[in-house]
Amino acid sequence: MAYLFMPQAFFSFDNRLRDFTFILRGELPKSDSVVIVDIDEKSLQEYGQWPWSRNVLADLFYKLSESGAGIIGLDIVFAEEDRTSPHRFSKELPNYDAILAETLMQTPVVGGYIFTFEPTKEENTPMIPAVFIEKGMKKDTILEPKGVILNIEILQDAMYSSGFFNNTPDEGGMIRNVPLLMKYDGVLYPSLVLEMIRIYSGINKVVVHGDSAGARNLSFGEYDIPLDNVGRLSVNFRGPGKHFKYISASDILQGKFDVNAIKDKFVLVGTSAVGLFDLRSIPYDNAIAGVEVHANALDNILKGDFLRKPADMVIYDIFIIWSIVFLFLFLFSLIQSWSIIPFAIISVYGLYKLFFMILFDYGVMLNLLFPLFAYFLTLIVSVGLDYIIASRQKEQAKRMLGKKVSPAVMEYLLKHASEDLVASRELEATVLFSDIRSFTTISEKIGSPDKLIQMLNTYMTPMVDNIVEHKGTIDKFIGDAIMAYWNAPVEVENHADRALKSAIEQIEMLVDVNAVITPKYDVTIAIGIGVHTGIVTAGDMGSEGRSDYTIIGDNVNLASRLEGLTKQYGAQILISNVTYKQLVGEYKIRPIDLVEVKGKNEAVEIHEVICSNKTILDEELHLYKKATQLFRGGDVIEAFTLYSKLQNLYPSKLYEFYIQRCKVFMDNKELVFTPILKMTTK
Repeated sequence: MAYLFMPQAFFSFDNRLRDFTFILRGELPKSDSVVIVDIDEKSLQEYGQWPWSRNVLADLFYKLSESGAGIIGLDIVFAEEDRTSPHRFSKELPNYDAILAETLMQTPVVGGYIFTFEPTKEENTPMIPAVFIEKGMKKDTILEPKGVILNIEILQDAMYSSGFFNNTPDEGGMIRNVPLLMKYDGVLYPSLVLEMIRIYSGINKVVVHGDSAGARNLSFGEYDIPLDNVGRLSVNFRGPGKHFKYISASDILQGKFDVNAIKDKFVLVGTSAVGLFDLRSIPYDNAIAGVEVHANALDNILKGDFLRKPADMVIYDIFIIWSIVFLFLFLFSLIQSWSIIPFAIISVYGLYKLFFMILFDYGVMLNLLFPLFAYFLTLIVSVGLDYIIASRQKEQAKRMLGKKVSPAVMEYLLKHASEDLVASRELEATVLFSDIRSFTTISEKIGSPDKLIQMLNTYMTPMVDNIVEHKGTIDKFIGDAIMAYWNAPVEVENHADRALKSAIEQIEMLVDVNAVITPKYDVTIAIGIGVHTGIVTAGDMGSEGRSDYTIIGDNVNLASRLEGLTKQYGAQILISNVTYKQLVGEYKIRPIDLVEVKGKNEAVEIHEVICSNKTILDEELHLYKKATQLFRGGDVIEAFTLYSKLQNLYPSKLYEFYIQRCKVFMDNKELVFTPILKMTTK
């Protein structure tokens, strides 16, 4: 309905979309059939202000004709007698108007005149040596001016023919269409461009075809030109201003031009001088000479690459709109949520290429706005439906989950209800431990056990939701600590990345969590997280009366040790080298140390993951990596120098820690250097 009763503002926006496609297409190859003789600034400087004496113009037209110009069209009108003509002072002196009239009779010049939509005092009408016949037009919609500004009689009579050179800008002043026909006093008259083509064809009979909506096309000889219902040609503009060959009128008068540039060409005489106010706006250019608009229309007709609106355009548009709606509703229903945006981008590009091809390859002008609007409305509806369905499924899943069993375990139990779940198995898992810093102090400050539990629930709820969101399994809560793991009991692709992303997001979520906790409990929470990947034993463990699915093993313990080490290094997240090597995504990570934790005889390389709330410049990171490389290589003096520089520039617990380690070896040279830190406590 909106399309059928589209307001004018929508037409304007649709036109602007089509203008944009011209810019995307770029310029077409230059035509060698049309030449513009320009009364430009240079010509005005050399021959004086406009209007020029008619004897000068006679000389201009004569030289064009002498150079072999095919047809000369005038984008100018001589509405008054030449005030500089000597005969005005004496009948014995030359009459410049008569000189120009004699030249017009001897040269292939098609004159120009202007129709007005206000009554004029002009009593004469233009003469045309052709017959215009209307066929099938059940509704007369051709533009009907109320007045005309002709050339003075001596010149109008001397011309073999003439045509109007009106342009009809759209609302906003943009020219997209040019009238080829107008009806004055019940008679059809051709435009300058149409009359030049008609004379070139040698045909004296032009048929204007139409239907119940008005004009549709006109034909004569080999030409079949599409029109809109008011008799205008939709111009397939070639490019911005100066796209066609321009020759200065002064160069023609002085003989400073290539004759081959004029010979057998359609020559339009007009002006690009700013002071003569004949500049127009087109999709490519906001200030193009009016004569070049005619050049574009003329070249359109010669090349036959028209833009046309089909007679039943409404049917085409409605069909396309509904096709887009149903097609993309169907396609969006088939694809997964994560791929909707990429698919939408590809689809928009495909629609652009389709409409581009229809417009420029087939020359058919269809509505662009409503198909585009229909597409985006379909996208919004599809995304909305997908969101509603996903939300309902999520709520249903939540209702099915028990409060004491993690969603992953519940899903696994339901799926494998007939299997022996008590039996243990070995598998690779990524384990995460998180812990609140200085929890004892926080507990003492809050005091009330009820408030402490409320505070912990406020903190743990979003953390647990985040772990579950990243397909992790909550194993247990150990006071203020959380233990979770990935890849058990169900396989999780890229489980190291999922665990790390969850850890990073938990750190980042503390800002919002503390925004709630701090005003209410007067405490601020900080946490440390350790992440490690390795082989664990998983299964349903416990007593016969009470058991739970969990994981155990040295690698679980190592993850816990990493969490404890975050305090020593002033880090938020520490990961093992095993986890580091399995990461697929891009993260900001730096090496921290080689550590031999209590209970293990082999050193473990650990890394710090730098979150967005911890600013480390690339310069600092580069300097730190160089210092660590020197330290691990045994050059403790150079390492000490760099760590000291880092501490001065970017004070950190980590840099102070390494400064002290360097001092130990510098002050006790009898010690055998080792970059490995052996931990004696858990």
